[in-house]
Amino acid sequence: MTLRFKNKIEILFYKFFKNILNIFFKREGDVLPAYILKKLDKDIFDDFSKGINSYNVPIIIVTGTNGKTTTSNLISDTLKNSGKNVCTNSNGANMPNGIFGSIIGSYDLMLKFNADFIVMEVDEKVFPDIVSKLSPNVIVITNFYRDQLDRYGEVNITVNKIKNAIRNLPYSPKLILPSYEPLGSFIGYGLNNPQIYYGFNENFFENEINKINGFSSNLSDALTCPNCGHILFCEKNLNKNIFLLRFNCKYCGFEGKEPEIYACKFNDKGIKGLYDKTADKIFYFKPKLSGDYNMANYAAAYAVLKNYELDGETIRASFENFRSKFGRSYKSFLKGIEINIDLVKNPTGFNRVLEKIAGEDGFINVLFAFSDRDADGRDVSWIWDVDFEAYAGKLGKIVITGTRPFDMAIRLQTAGVNKDSIVVDHNLKSSLKRIMKICSEGGGNTGGGNKRIFILPTYTELLKFKKYII
Repeated sequence: MTLRFKNKIEILFYKFFKNILNIFFKREGDVLPAYILKKLDKDIFDDFSKGINSYNVPIIIVTGTNGKTTTSNLISDTLKNSGKNVCTNSNGANMPNGIFGSIIGSYDLMLKFNADFIVMEVDEKVFPDIVSKLSPNVIVITNFYRDQLDRYGEVNITVNKIKNAIRNLPYSPKLILPSYEPLGSFIGYGLNNPQIYYGFNENFFENEINKINGFSSNLSDALTCPNCGHILFCEKNLNKNIFLLRFNCKYCGFEGKEPEIYACKFNDKGIKGLYDKTADKIFYFKPKLSGDYNMANYAAAYAVLKNYELDGETIRASFENFRSKFGRSYKSFLKGIEINIDLVKNPTGFNRVLEKIAGEDGFINVLFAFSDRDADGRDVSWIWDVDFEAYAGKLGKIVITGTRPFDMAIRLQTAGVNKDSIVVDHNLKSSLKRIMKICSEGGGNTGGGNKRIFILPTYTELLKFKKYII
């Protein structure tokens, strides 16, 4: 495609404005320039999507409730390490302005599109619009859980919109789907697209204390069949929260698929494996990220990378050296204190973070930054679906900030947290200083003086922390 004159000017404007934001305001500047350009030219995204589709660059889209940023970054980082130029929204700007801002920013000063691959995480809400503009070769589904009812509606509505958007495409992109989560798995049900399922083998959990049979209250938002509405039968729950094995509906025939890529075993030295059924071999590596949910992200990324025939050593090196970008899940050190930041935005994701905290030694000091701005979701009732009761005994001293701190304080007290352990501080910077002071002075019995805190913010508060942490 030959760029129109206005598109050339838009590329140069984008680069100039982004550099201003980078240099003088210390902002990444991916979204705002695209937002302004969209206001000036309502057709800009359509113009650039036509250009991208004409270049025949492979496009990989990752969507779902949790794990989008990690999975897409695992894919893009590995492709980069293999020598490819990748256009990606690595900072998690997954709405149209962030997605097309990344695309516009991938043109060089000679106005050439400088990418061998496009890897984009896409918010569930805008997925139908994005796939109607771009033409993805591969679509990765992570999972679907209840998330911001005031913005998305019930999760089944979101799932059906995504499924219909894929069905209505004039071609059949390859689908990478979770075998262990019914709503994510349902995306492929009844579609003729090439499909690869990823998940877990039962023996992956054989040494874990939380292996139980049957459902639990936090298991899934799909206890009923997403196809006909009857109760799903599940032979076994691999893990007390989210991983199912061999689920099926005895009324309509919908059932989980046997995964072709699955996490299958581990040892005490931190080595874990992904079994590749097609190649009939196990890919061993030592994951940089902890948590069973991150193994699902590794498995999804591995399925994509093997689809493009990347060699195992490149994948292994990338997975073992992967470091999450700021946001979502991030670790840093500040004044001798280990700071762990984990975005919390829905009950399932929150439970995953609490599960990670429960695996730490001693009591852990926590800063909750809880708000209800538009990007966070106005409805805060979802915190009553978080299983704080199961993890309250692991929490040390607690500081709460944000626009709705008392909602969180009441929820924690109801779960059994001593009110004397909770402090409300309405100032974000002050709250960070307060929790760090508590930690540095040994407050909260952090397990033999271990200097570690967890910061659990909603989305808008997460963005504010960056200038204080990095």
